[in-house]
Amino acid sequence: MDFLFFLGVLGWVAGVALFTLTGYSTVLFVLGSRPLAADPGVAPSSPKVTVVVSALRGGDAVRETLRRADAIDYPGVELVLALGEGGTEDQALGEGLADPLRVFVAGEQGGKAHTLNWAVPDAGGEFVLLLDEDSLVEPDCIKEMLPRARGEDCWAVVGEPFSSNARSGVIQRTLDLESKAWARVARAKDRLGLFLPATGFFALVRRGSLPEGEAWDEEALAEDTDLSLRQEARGMRVRLSGARVGIEAPSNLGDLARQRLRWYKGMFDALWKNRGALSHLPLSERFDVAMSLLSPLAPGGFVVLLLLAPVWPWVLGPAVLGVLALYVLGAWVSSAGLEEGRAGVVFFSVPYAIIQGVVALAALAAFLLHVRVSWRRTPKSGDRTS
Repeated sequence: MDFLFFLGVLGWVAGVALFTLTGYSTVLFVLGSRPLAADPGVAPSSPKVTVVVSALRGGDAVRETLRRADAIDYPGVELVLALGEGGTEDQALGEGLADPLRVFVAGEQGGKAHTLNWAVPDAGGEFVLLLDEDSLVEPDCIKEMLPRARGEDCWAVVGEPFSSNARSGVIQRTLDLESKAWARVARAKDRLGLFLPATGFFALVRRGSLPEGEAWDEEALAEDTDLSLRQEARGMRVRLSGARVGIEAPSNLGDLARQRLRWYKGMFDALWKNRGALSHLPLSERFDVAMSLLSPLAPGGFVVLLLLAPVWPWVLGPAVLGVLALYVLGAWVSSAGLEEGRAGVVFFSVPYAIIQGVVALAALAAFLLHVRVSWRRTPKSGDRTS
């Protein structure tokens, strides 16, 4: 009886987490249906912007990113390639680029956070556009983002991601739809003045607004989320622009699971680490931060309910069936614009939710048990020829 009581409490907790987090995201998703209002163009006296591309070692995986960055339509752009973890300077990477390319080699002391801490202070410029090695930008991105940086409390501007390899398979198409859903939620958050993280793969950052010393925590799994929380505690904002960036989705379920484990554990770590600094914020803002960083627990709650449903089929069964219907319906509606592969995305929506939930529960267990999760770069398609 005691064990059944424990399972009952666990089921209620999972259900509350699932429906609270899902409901909050759904409300923001609906509110984000209206596109962002257009901003006026950049004035002739435009500030200096440096583009910093953070990469592992360079090579073919970063060449297209540099080519796209070189085509940005903005005066005086300088490109900086920041290499880490054993990277070596490759002069050939700058061949064929119209803008000058500086290559910084941070060495083997750390991952991306170490590379950014080393390169960004020396990059120059009032603003720095941060890109990952697979971030494919559009020519007007800086002109789209700069007008959103108005106000002394705005320290960064982000854009809307999409999967650059969405045609590769059902995983990539599903992640592309997930990116579009994130963009709609972000639009609502931008209008309401709620928490937005400065995504490391595409963020226009005001250099002077960064904390002194090591801006990015080199021990954090989600260094961009951690920095965004510290800036939120200081009353600084991240704003959303209509600029779009293509990012490469993981090519298989193993890479996806490892990537999300790092993300989710990093989100839990960052929320716990900064809980004290955020305590002075208004209750509505703290609630939004918690809902944002605990959002992986929604699919985690679904997995728990799915496992417990055979114990109380008449109680939990209808809830599980209702969630399944919502997942399928949501996938069907959001995939309406797909030219191909719509059926695959719809059928994959439930297994995908289960995979997400299992990874989220693993991340939660690692957080609660203080299990170390190593930072690992997600493989890119260009690695095979690097």
